[in-house]
Amino acid sequence: MPLVAVRDRFSDWLFQKALPFWATTGCDGTPHDLALLGAQESLTLEGEPALPPFKRVRVQARQLFAFSWAALQGWEEGVSRAHGIFRFMLRARREDGGWVRSLTRDGGVKDNTADLYDLAFVVFGLAWYGRLEGSGRAEKLARETLVWIQKNMATPDGGFLNCLPDDGAPRQQNPHMHLLEAVLALYVTTKHEPDLALAHTLYRLFRTRFFDPVTGTLGEFFTKDWQLAPGEAGQWVEPGHHFEWVWLLGEYSRLSGVDTSEPAMRLASFATRFGMVPETGRVRDVLRRDGSVLRGGSRLWVQGEALRGVLSQDKQDSRGMAVRLADNLLDHYFTGCPVGTWVDQLDAAGAPAVTKIPTSSLYHIITAFDALDQAAKKA
Repeated sequence: MPLVAVRDRFSDWLFQKALPFWATTGCDGTPHDLALLGAQESLTLEGEPALPPFKRVRVQARQLFAFSWAALQGWEEGVSRAHGIFRFMLRARREDGGWVRSLTRDGGVKDNTADLYDLAFVVFGLAWYGRLEGSGRAEKLARETLVWIQKNMATPDGGFLNCLPDDGAPRQQNPHMHLLEAVLALYVTTKHEPDLALAHTLYRLFRTRFFDPVTGTLGEFFTKDWQLAPGEAGQWVEPGHHFEWVWLLGEYSRLSGVDTSEPAMRLASFATRFGMVPETGRVRDVLRRDGSVLRGGSRLWVQGEALRGVLSQDKQDSRGMAVRLADNLLDHYFTGCPVGTWVDQLDAAGAPAVTKIPTSSLYHIITAFDALDQAAKKA
């Protein structure tokens, strides 16, 4: 079966090359505790730590997820890396129960801002780590973080501020999408019905604010009262986020029983029709609501989310789209770079357009592989 064959190729690369690399070079610590200082923020194109003067909390949380997931698959080195990153990440917790946006390389506070995007990944990482460590501490921290968000960042018009203090920038759907992902992950971990409550609220926000039923598209930038942002920002749509929501809507439906098939189908239809390049199978980064191309390059994460979204809609990959997306990752994004790393972006002509190797991409790679693996097991 094509799904099984490409899953096996992907699995070999992930477990034999990528995870061992990111568990060593991709971590920051000592020979006795390789993740004492968490995960590296990014690498140079030569595969060495780039050592910027900060570590974003979202990256630490994503790597907490990555190594927790790997450990739960039986990859034993993931256990110690997850524990180390968790301990380092705790340095980002504020006294008031929030979390800072970034740390210095050695764990001091770099930016004390509470950023909804980072907070969403804190909850997501803790939800997955909770499945590994088993004491209940991680789930408790995740719940406390959600309470803090709802108490301090909720707005009268629905949803949450991008950050606190508010920077006045256009409101964004993206952090809300990741917050929904985090809440669903927490519910899967705990099986505690109240943990699903915020998911219902975020789904309503999607239906009433983010999703445009006229065009079948997902907005990105909005005014304070959730009207489309003026100018080009209001026309900006990302196929990768369409596919990400397709998967999320399927997961929300699976866990809640709410029928989300209509918006999921429409998002997938738009992203496939206008976002996917027929000649290459790659998915473009940014479009306008009329389907015209705004940015024709193709980032790695977009391909991973497309793989996840396609399999959410077509679990047996009857059209071969998932196999093509996975082959593209293996043949064009995981090659031409140090073994176990990736080319984060290709331009419209298919040439690398990168200056670094971002650690943050591993999260997208693993979620894509997980969807592929589940589909292959049922093929």
